[in-house]
Amino acid sequence: MAMMMIKNHVRSISLPSRSHPSTVAIEESLDKLLIITMNMSTMTSSDAVYSGLSGLEDLYDCTEELLKMGSTQRLLSCSDEKKKKRKKKMKMMMKMKGEFMEEMLDGSLRLMDICNVSRDLMVESHEHVLGLQSCVRRRKDVDVSGHVGFRKNMRKEVKKLLGSLKNISVGLVMKDQDCDQDGDFHFLAVIHAMRRVVLMTVSVLKSFLEFLSGGRQNGNDIRSKLALVLMNKKFQDHDKMVRNELEDIDSAICGDSVSHDDLHMKLEEVEVWIGRFEKSLEELFRGLIRTRTSLLNIISQ
Repeated sequence: MAMMMIKNHVRSISLPSRSHPSTVAIEESLDKLLIITMNMSTMTSSDAVYSGLSGLEDLYDCTEELLKMGSTQRLLSCSDEKKKKRKKKMKMMMKMKGEFMEEMLDGSLRLMDICNVSRDLMVESHEHVLGLQSCVRRRKDVDVSGHVGFRKNMRKEVKKLLGSLKNISVGLVMKDQDCDQDGDFHFLAVIHAMRRVVLMTVSVLKSFLEFLSGGRQNGNDIRSKLALVLMNKKFQDHDKMVRNELEDIDSAICGDSVSHDDLHMKLEEVEVWIGRFEKSLEELFRGLIRTRTSLLNIISQ
């Protein structure tokens, strides 16, 4: 679904199909991430999500390089328009630049908030897993109700974050459809690249959050459970199915009969992935801060 969302957004953007020399690197990074999202069905959930989050680090490095270019800074600076003689076009470009910069600043702030809350969820998850590991090591029974409550609260928080991501995507697509095709090609190329960056960030974070909540499956839906059973019977080879390690833990604690040793191994695996996710989210947060700082510096020129 995330992949479909990206494709629909790209098709709806009425911008030039050619890349400007200044945006080539960022477009290549975006295309690499697009391939990763397309291959998600062939990887386990944790592998796919981590690949996406790691890819965002390179993407924001490219974004920073784009915003550091003198040509980009002159292009996005409204003060540059004051030097032009054609007043009508000058006013139009100043308006477009102002709206675009405001849109990017608002989007970066929203993404920073979502990323920050996501990091907090990882910290809480790490602490929760450590508590579960302590019980397993001492051969004590795991607090099932405590685990169910923790996961319920996580899904509740994830639902809020997914709603915030959806609002970012819709706003960007609507503005892309209203873009002026007759505007400066370089300016439109930068708009196209920067908006793709935001949309890709939304898509990757959406996949990450769905991983935390266990995807779309409703654990209380009997039909969902029946479908899962049928799928397990149809696909005996586990590697052919997308696996969610957090759902494995849920099943092991709340339903499936597993040994303490097996549960301990599953918890160790989840702990490793949580650490990787937390580090990737930290890098993403720093990338968002750098981007926002660069945009503010351009505005202040």
